[in-house]
Amino acid sequence: MKKIKALSLLSALTLSTFAFADVTIKVPDTIEILNANGEKASLDGGFFSATKDLTLPDGENQVVFRYKPYFDRGDDRQTSESYAVITKFNAADTELTFELPKYRNQKEAERDIKSFEWALIDQSGKAIEVKKDNLIKEGMQIGRDFPQEVREYNRTGGIAAVAIAGAAVPVTLPAIQNQPEGEAIPASASAAEEMLHFWYEKADAETKARFKAFVNQQ
Repeated sequence: MKKIKALSLLSALTLSTFAFADVTIKVPDTIEILNANGEKASLDGGFFSATKDLTLPDGENQVVFRYKPYFDRGDDRQTSESYAVITKFNAADTELTFELPKYRNQKEAERDIKSFEWALIDQSGKAIEVKKDNLIKEGMQIGRDFPQEVREYNRTGGIAAVAIAGAAVPVTLPAIQNQPEGEAIPASASAAEEMLHFWYEKADAETKARFKAFVNQQ
């Protein structure tokens, strides 16, 4: 009997772990997900569902979306459209929902949607911290290559950019003392100094102190 209870408890814990192993965003039908972590997004839910699920891994995520509220006028449906929004956030083992403005009519939406305020709300009802920006492309908007646009955005380091694997680490070189004016710095010396500066910034306080003591003895 004890073994059965233990197995039941282990099974419950395992199912609980799997149930909350990712981040799920509840996506209403007024939100169009354009890209998720550099790739085309895949949403779960029926074709006619008012809300679908976007499942993301725990940790840092980057999502591109549009807000597209619609208004029914008789048999017609009129839609307003925001800029493509790019956002970066950190979350784990939670379910998030969009908090979006409600417009009374299309005229109000067209007036305010280019600067609309929104948030991602967690299960406790609190807005999580997000970095957000508009992913703007001039000219024709049809057939946009969002994976390429996101790569370029990240490369140029926008507000909501994420680190690119293999990208070079920017290093600021200190001024070189006693360098004769007009004389070129040898490439080998420049590279060595760059590496010294890089590793010095990575070191802890104790290591920096030992390095300074060593330099002062020279």
